[in-house]
Amino acid sequence: MKFIFIYPNMPGYCDVSKAADTVEEAEQAGFDTLLHWDHYGLPSGPETLDCWLFLSYMAARTSRIRLGTCVTPIPFRPPAQLAKIVSTLDVASGGRVILGVGAGWHQPEFDAYSQWDRDGIRVSKTIEGVRLMLRLWQEEKVDFEGEFYRSIAGELEPKTVQKPHPKLWFGVQGPKMLRFAAEVGHGWIPTLISPEVYKTKMDILKGHRKEMGITAPFEGGLQLFNAPADDVDNLTYYNNTTDPKKYLQAIDEYGAAGCDYMGIVWSFPVEDGVSRVKWFQREVMSRVS
Repeated sequence: MKFIFIYPNMPGYCDVSKAADTVEEAEQAGFDTLLHWDHYGLPSGPETLDCWLFLSYMAARTSRIRLGTCVTPIPFRPPAQLAKIVSTLDVASGGRVILGVGAGWHQPEFDAYSQWDRDGIRVSKTIEGVRLMLRLWQEEKVDFEGEFYRSIAGELEPKTVQKPHPKLWFGVQGPKMLRFAAEVGHGWIPTLISPEVYKTKMDILKGHRKEMGITAPFEGGLQLFNAPADDVDNLTYYNNTTDPKKYLQAIDEYGAAGCDYMGIVWSFPVEDGVSRVKWFQREVMSRVS
């Protein structure tokens, strides 16, 4: 089991200096990946940071830990512009970027900054947008005419350090998006899901890949919450507990269901970040093989 450090993007977590101190400690502790929520607003309030600028700062403060989103709503930005943002960070970080892929769910931020569409349209935009991004990352010149997006003689340089492009981790659960994730993705990182459902959907993903003749490894991740998927209104984070047994139990249960990367949503008070990372490494990570 490897560990993902998921730093919240919400009110109370926008002190970049304190965040960087905590992220540096997480890298030293052995966390494999840093993920940040890509939102301009949440039900908890509008106090958020631009995720990609945040990750760029963290890239300069770290040297090893991978950097990504959990997840980016692809229809929120023009996908060609997003492809350029991702490639720039991959170059600047020496090839450490993971793009989390989703279709978006929080309508107010779309109404304020982008355009909200019904679920089916957002899914179609996500699929089309990712296909355009994949071409821009790999081809010298792109002519693309889709239902929602177009690019005329698009040239994206420099290309990403990672070849053929950065990894794509999908935070999706619907059948159409699961099939697309199986086709072009490198991993899956859902949330609000039980171990039983996790195993079922991971089996679906692997089944799709087998049908498509894809033999490359597919990584399973998770945003860890301390509530069943049907108890969202009473959601509390595992991270608020000081009992390592709860983490270890979840690691065993989701690991058996096919999870390779345990994502810890860092909901501890920001001023306790460094000390809590040390606690987590000592009490949880050191006990996991």
